[in-house]
Amino acid sequence: MDRLTPESSTNETVILNNIMEDFACATDLGAVIVDIRGRESSSLFNFSPFCRAMRMYPEFHKLCQKCDMYGGLEASKTGRPCIYRCHAGLTDVSFPVIVNDQLHGFLLMGQTEVDPVYGDEFPMIQEIQSNWQAYHDLRQARKSITTLSPQRMRSAARLLEKICNHHSDESHPRDRIVFKVTPKQLDSPNPAQQTNKDEIYKATQYIQKNITKPLTLEEVANHVYLSQYYFSKLFKKELGINFITYLNQQRIERAKALLKESRLSIETISHNVGFSQASYFCKTFKQFTNTTPAKYRKELLQTSR
Repeated sequence: MDRLTPESSTNETVILNNIMEDFACATDLGAVIVDIRGRESSSLFNFSPFCRAMRMYPEFHKLCQKCDMYGGLEASKTGRPCIYRCHAGLTDVSFPVIVNDQLHGFLLMGQTEVDPVYGDEFPMIQEIQSNWQAYHDLRQARKSITTLSPQRMRSAARLLEKICNHHSDESHPRDRIVFKVTPKQLDSPNPAQQTNKDEIYKATQYIQKNITKPLTLEEVANHVYLSQYYFSKLFKKELGINFITYLNQQRIERAKALLKESRLSIETISHNVGFSQASYFCKTFKQFTNTTPAKYRKELLQTSR
């Protein structure tokens, strides 16, 4: 269905409206529920004077709805929140509302400036031309927009994510509004590679949990709501090695444990630690250990006798 309306889902609509209204009041951020075309299907909760004034102009209102739609569709690709900048340069967060495998609409919150010291950390959702700066009332209203750090923006996104997770009690993952946070335990062979940076800590958790899958930089960056470019730089800065090296290191450590504790074939182990080809696994294994998986296992057997 196109709209999330009282006629289509009265209880869900009331609950979501209450969540968004309370969230907007508690965080002083703007919030709204829109349908899959970006059209408002709730009140404009705590909207800034700038965003209210912007939507008074039909041409800008359409651009706002278009950004809301694009942001929501981007979030629906992964089923997780998407942080982006709208046509006016403000930062928003979109959450897909998915019930019974159907996309019903999007929850949106934000309408903030990101502190210029961090640069353009969040991407423009679309290269949409907007001449709002030509209007005196909009320029004046823009001065009252709240400025937040990227960390506070991501914290607000995680807070709303947890609230929605708590509300949703459906058993199937696609029947939740958003997905649950990964476990807090980090299993790293090198304690020196721990980090105090929340995004990198969560990224390493995600890698550990999904080590058997064909992970990519894009997937992990999206998981922690960072652009690929910024995530790659931050990862290298925090851990001292790049993403691919860290990922392969974790896979090889897992492979070493399997070689020691199981009788699985080399090919099976390579797939179990996320390598699609056994030949590439053997090559990578040798890069990290200066020996092949077969020789490593043989040496383990000899020393255990």
